[in-house]
Amino acid sequence: MTHLWYELARGLRDETLLHTPSRSEEPVGGAALFDRAERTAGAVLAACEGRAPRRIGLLMANGEPWVRGLLAALRLDAAAVPLALPVAFGGADAYAAHVRRIAEDASLDAMLVDGSLGGRIVSRVAEAVPDVPFVDIAEPPTARTAVPEPRGGGAATAIIQYTSGSTSAPKGVVVSHDNVSAGLDAIESGTGWTPEDRLGEWLPLFHDMGLFTLLAALRMGSAVTLWQPGDFVRRPLKWLAEFAESRSTIQPAPNFFYDYLVAAAAKGVPDGLDLSAWRYGGNGSEPVRRSSLEAFQRTFAPHGLRPQVVQPNYGLAEATLIVSTGAPGSAYRSLDVERSSLSVGERVQEAAQAGPATRTVVSCGTPVEGVEVRIGDAAGNPLPEGVVGEVQIGGRPVTGGYLGLPAAEQPFTPDGRLRTGDIGFLRDGELYVMGRLKAMAVVRGQNYYAEDVEEVVKSTPGVDRRHCAAFAWDDDGEERMVVIWETKLAGDTARAVGEAIRTRLAEHLGLTAVETLAVSPQTLPFTSSGKVKRSGAADLYRQHKTAPITAPEGQHS
Repeated sequence: MTHLWYELARGLRDETLLHTPSRSEEPVGGAALFDRAERTAGAVLAACEGRAPRRIGLLMANGEPWVRGLLAALRLDAAAVPLALPVAFGGADAYAAHVRRIAEDASLDAMLVDGSLGGRIVSRVAEAVPDVPFVDIAEPPTARTAVPEPRGGGAATAIIQYTSGSTSAPKGVVVSHDNVSAGLDAIESGTGWTPEDRLGEWLPLFHDMGLFTLLAALRMGSAVTLWQPGDFVRRPLKWLAEFAESRSTIQPAPNFFYDYLVAAAAKGVPDGLDLSAWRYGGNGSEPVRRSSLEAFQRTFAPHGLRPQVVQPNYGLAEATLIVSTGAPGSAYRSLDVERSSLSVGERVQEAAQAGPATRTVVSCGTPVEGVEVRIGDAAGNPLPEGVVGEVQIGGRPVTGGYLGLPAAEQPFTPDGRLRTGDIGFLRDGELYVMGRLKAMAVVRGQNYYAEDVEEVVKSTPGVDRRHCAAFAWDDDGEERMVVIWETKLAGDTARAVGEAIRTRLAEHLGLTAVETLAVSPQTLPFTSSGKVKRSGAADLYRQHKTAPITAPEGQHS
């Protein structure tokens, strides 16, 4: 029977090291890390007064304690519940309320902390969940408490991964030891991972992409260099230089990561930057853009970046991460298609050339080992290749469902495939993904993707590059698209940008039923994984309808 504690321990090698540069901690060898985790498990058991915990929350920033806490949970046969960092929430009270909802939903028996979030935040959270014992694991315990040998594994829950909630409230994805093991097989085969690879990671470990690539590295016995997300966001080129110096070979990230580095490089690249060790960079978690792939390659090829290191992929927590990917080093494939043919149930029509009425859709590669992919309709029936529909998946890495959700509400087709809520199509066995089903709006009989609208808006001069949200709205019997965009501009200047947005949407998408609302920077809500939270943006707009937002000068049209 699969048990992740033993499976990960079997992968240990002399070369297995955990580096945490931003914490200035000495590298920890794999054997020492597991020994520390065993002692930490004993301390957690003692804090629970000898009662074996079933579910353990991880309330920490990236670092050795986070990794050790995860391993300790596995050692105790408990499900690990990673918790998002407070950066995406509106203050300590909102964050404490978020953690309380998850603590109650998951019935947490203990919460592991290390001081990395600050005393005020942790105190607020502790007040919100007074019945959950908090265990400080900043330092590995010196004492050793006897812990029963793990007996679970297999179909038992290993991790409850809460989704980011870009279009709905977060839900707990339950993944078993068997799910995770099969998911790691898929990651290894899709990336060609070997023990000699080195993982460089800045993604938050509470996020599925960060968590499962870390586990893949540990199982393979690879060295890991782990940064804080802020290390990259605040100083992207300094981070890139450190990444290059670490000689890391694998680095997963969302599409915006690559755009962010290209924009930063316009001001100059660090002397001696050598990216030649990097051999696989996954690009997933949000729609992949061909222009981003090509710009990144052009910018960093003179600094040793190999051709097609960055590979588009598609994955989600419900699949224990990866569903499809381009093979390392393979050429990019994309199609210019008529936007009018991208409605669910329509056969995709290729365009003779790119233009305002077309969309470039990038292939996310072929399905990985152990994952079955099909495109289906609303009833769960398979659709032919080349027809747009919902991405539906099956296989050993795929979750058995969401925590606490009644069977009738679980998102499975009658034949057991998981309904992902994402829209795409298959062509020549490769998966093309266009966006979320809930992010599609029908305006005057025509389907529009929120992702398409946002891409046009972001390219409008005067709009913060990342900060806009589009969503459908209907309060008068006719659906329209609402666009909220952040800006420092005000008055006539902001009004002119709003008009430019509407003009560009009409020219590029044929979308004329548009309402725009300008707001001050840092107003839009984002998920814990950095995606704009459209459901939260809609709430913001709803509030505006009753109490108009005044900054910057209430630009609304």
